[in-house]
Amino acid sequence: MGIRIVSGKRLRELEAFVESAKHPSHCEGCPGLEGIALHHPSYELTDKCNLNCVFCYAHSTRKAGKLPKPGYYGDLNPKAITVSQYGEPTLIGVEKLERLFSLLRKRFNARIDLQTNGVLLKRVSADIVMVSLSASKRESYLRLTGFDHFDRVVRNLEFATTVRAVFLPGINDGEVEEIGKIAEERELEFMLQPCSIHPGIEERLKKAGYDFERDTLYDYLDSAEKSNARVPGCLLRIIREMLEVQDFEDIAFSRRSFASRPPEIRREWQFCFEL
Repeated sequence: MGIRIVSGKRLRELEAFVESAKHPSHCEGCPGLEGIALHHPSYELTDKCNLNCVFCYAHSTRKAGKLPKPGYYGDLNPKAITVSQYGEPTLIGVEKLERLFSLLRKRFNARIDLQTNGVLLKRVSADIVMVSLSASKRESYLRLTGFDHFDRVVRNLEFATTVRAVFLPGINDGEVEEIGKIAEERELEFMLQPCSIHPGIEERLKKAGYDFERDTLYDYLDSAEKSNARVPGCLLRIIREMLEVQDFEDIAFSRRSFASRPPEIRREWQFCFEL
């Protein structure tokens, strides 16, 4: 990696951004805000998907043969439930999705957060609807996902509350601001998520042009600040804790370690509804 020349002014701006940045609404009630290494409980519906995103962590899990079975994972007193973290939930159809939401609300007093790629999205009663969109134009969307659904997903943002983009240095870092504008024009929350690199997707990312040398805290925060993005609450907490003992310039170019194993649900399976 060559020498990076960054002005002290820009470092101060990004440190101020860390101090003032907001986390997405989805993070409210998440154990990660309190330093517990768990996300919200989730209800998994299917391991199938209608896209083939180069950065999809479920690809690693699928390759390792560890995809979760359908059902609810987590404690029985949730503040929020994510539907779902693996596979595309809208593939089961809106009627079954609404039945699931109804059953979950009867059982729990919890917020329902739908996580979807938006291709088949229609109006649903979930409290938060997060649509994954990591490209700002049709051509780059096709390269990232393998499918030509960009225009359809942008139209379907009318049913969303949040646009969620994955930060991919070397691939989409030049488009993050435009993705943020797409969200802003529709008065939607914009969330920028760092890419999780697990065994099984490193080669896919490399082939797509991922710049591993630019996968730094500085580069991520630079894109987040310029696009007025919200930062995941657990990441904000970690950075702010680091700043209590280190100067920002000492951590700005730190890079996350690659995960040593595929992602898996670390919460207990509890039950599965008949839909």
